[in-house]
This record gives sequence, C-alpha cells and structure tokens, in this order.
Amino acid sequence: MSRSSQAQNRLDGHVAQLDGLSRLSTVIDELAAVHGEDIRNNERNWASQMERTRTSANLELGSIPSVPGIAELRGQLEKDLAACDSMHWETERLRSIPQAAEMAEAIFGLMVQRTRSHVENTVRTVHRDGLGKETMALSGRWSEAQLLLGLASLFALICAVLVSYVAELLAHSHERSALLARTGDELERSNRNLRETMLSKEEKEVMLKEIHHRVKNNLQIVRSLIRFQTDKVSDPRTMELFNECVNRVGAMALVHEQTYMSKDLANIDVGNYLNSLIKDLVSAYNIRLKLKLDVDIQVKTLGVDTLTPLGLLINEIISNSFKHAFTGRDEGTIIVHLSGTEKGGLHLRIGDDGVGIPDRGKWDKPNSLGMELIQTLAGQLNATMELQPGPGMVYELTSVPEMEVRRRA
Repeated sequence: MSRSSQAQNRLDGHVAQLDGLSRLSTVIDELAAVHGEDIRNNERNWASQMERTRTSANLELGSIPSVPGIAELRGQLEKDLAACDSMHWETERLRSIPQAAEMAEAIFGLMVQRTRSHVENTVRTVHRDGLGKETMALSGRWSEAQLLLGLASLFALICAVLVSYVAELLAHSHERSALLARTGDELERSNRNLRETMLSKEEKEVMLKEIHHRVKNNLQIVRSLIRFQTDKVSDPRTMELFNECVNRVGAMALVHEQTYMSKDLANIDVGNYLNSLIKDLVSAYNIRLKLKLDVDIQVKTLGVDTLTPLGLLINEIISNSFKHAFTGRDEGTIIVHLSGTEKGGLHLRIGDDGVGIPDRGKWDKPNSLGMELIQTLAGQLNATMELQPGPGMVYELTSVPEMEVRRRA
C-alpha cells in the first residue's frame, strides 16, 4: 500500500473518531434534557438515561484507537457523569425550596457544560494531532506528485523532440503523464475538500445549539443572582423593579432554551414558547384570582431574531396586566391571539379585560420603562401598534411584510 493510501486510511479513521465524539456529545445533551424534563414534570427517567449515557460513553470511547486525549477523557467522563448524577438528585431533593433548587439547577448546568468542554477538548486534540498531521502528510505527497508530474512532462517533451519516431513509447509516456495529472488533481481536490469540510454541517449545528444552551444557562445564572439580591431589598417599588428585570431575563433565556431544544434552529415552536412564557409569568406574579387564558396561536414557527423581541413585548404587556388590570377583582381574562407569517406579516392582539387605562394620553407619551419598551420592541418588529378602544387594555400589532421592509430599505 502506498504512503498516500496509508495517510488517507488514517485520515478516515480520525474522521470516524470525530463522528463517535459527536454522538457522545449528543448523548450528553439528551442526558441534560432528561434532567430538565424530570425536574419540570416530576418524571423518573434520569436513572435509565444515565445508564444509557455511561454505556454509550464506554462504547464510543472503547471503539476509538489510542490517540492523545482519549484515555484522559474516559477517566474524566466517569468523574463528570458521577458529579452530574449527584447534582441531579440534589436538585430533586431541593425541589420544595425554589431558590436552593434553582441554584442547584445552575450548578448542574455548569457541570454539564464542563462535561461538554472535556469532549470538545478531545475533539480539538483529534483535529490537531490527527487530521492536521495527516493533512500535512497528504500535502507532502501532493508536492511529490507535482514534482513527478513536472519531471514526466519534461521527459515527454524531450522524447517528442529527440525520438519522435518512437510513437509507441511517446504514447505510453503521455498515458503515464495523464495518470499522474489525474492523481494530482484528485489529491488537490481531496485536500481542498478536507480543509473546507473540517467542520461538518452536523458539527456546526451542534456548536450553534451549544452556544444557545450556554447563553440560556448564563441568563439563568444572571436571573438567580438577581433573585438572591432581592433578599436584601425591603422597598416594595425596588422589589417590583427587580422582579420585572427577572421576568425580562427569563423571557430571553426561554428563547435560547427553545432554540437549542429545536431540531431546526431557524424555526422555533412558537406555541411551546408562548405557553411556557405565560405559565412562568402566572407563577412569578402569584396570581390568585380566577384567571382565564384566551390564547390562540396560529403561527407554528418563527426565527430567533423575530421571537426574541416578540417574547419581550408579550412579557411586558402581560406583566402590566397582572400588576394593574385586575385590582379589586376576583376574575379576569388574558388575551393572546397571534396569526400570519414571518414573511407575510404578523398580527398580534394581546391584552386583558381589566380596568383599562384612565388616561390614554400616557400611551402616546409614555412615562414608564414598560411603555417605552413596548413601543421600542414594536419598532424592532417593523410593526405598528395601537391601543384598541373598549373595556380593558387591548393592543393590536401588525408587522410589515418582509418584501415591503426590503422595498422601503
């Protein structure tokens, strides 16, 4: 077997190593997802998923040839999975203590992130010590092939001038030259494709999901730190401002959570996101009245650039309803109707059937951060927003179609 073939075989082996590590990273993501489902839904799937994760780790790492970093990863994964298992049960134990459970949840997220980092470090080691070296070896073979091609072409030219009468020998020389040229082109294409596809589509999606997951975890940590700070606050108005900040951070974190859990990063399930957002707000404001949710979501998916300002806008309006709309009442209705498409324009009708606003001039000239945020976020969505007449406080938002936005630009 030629040296080029040997280098290509070793290169294929390292690609298989990266595939195994990618599958292992996916299994770790599934373990983190099962942890979240168990905590949120009081399910009991953690133990079986942990066993599958350990089995998968042993299988994937056991099938990988001995390269730098693999042996260390095996030992480190055993420690990381044991730590994750311990924090999962600690979170279960602290479920009845929200603040402690939330801190335990944040620590669990850091441990999962550390586990992923160990796998990523090993991936970089395989890229550096495996793919990088083999790529350099193939480049060396290509230089040798270029030299041979040049020498063969020169030899063919000399033969054509000096021994033109030997037609058969010249034809044979041309065949060898063409073969070397094709071999050189194939090596060049393989080398170029290898450099261009060093990071596959699947790996890019995994990395994007990991980025959204880490952003979500960081926002959850920020949210927890703000809540801990409220323990030192006694002024009701200051406490209200802290809670509004917590809800806004939570609305952004929820977008990133839905993004990394979505199979298609460009299309996030709007219904799941808005239902989770409304449920979190009901819990945050400790609503005691008989609340009716008139929710009609006809938009299936949206991109993260649209869903983030839309979620913050809905968060502000529903928060205002919970704070002001139902004072002195035993029941009330929250309205959220969303229809249309991202390209053709969205139509949102949102509000409540509460006491309304005494002075509608405050809507045209807002004097609060909440009102300013609502109008600013509507502008980010390229939408017009109006306060509807009648009982309660109902807003109607209509965004400009994508083609119209481009025409105006």
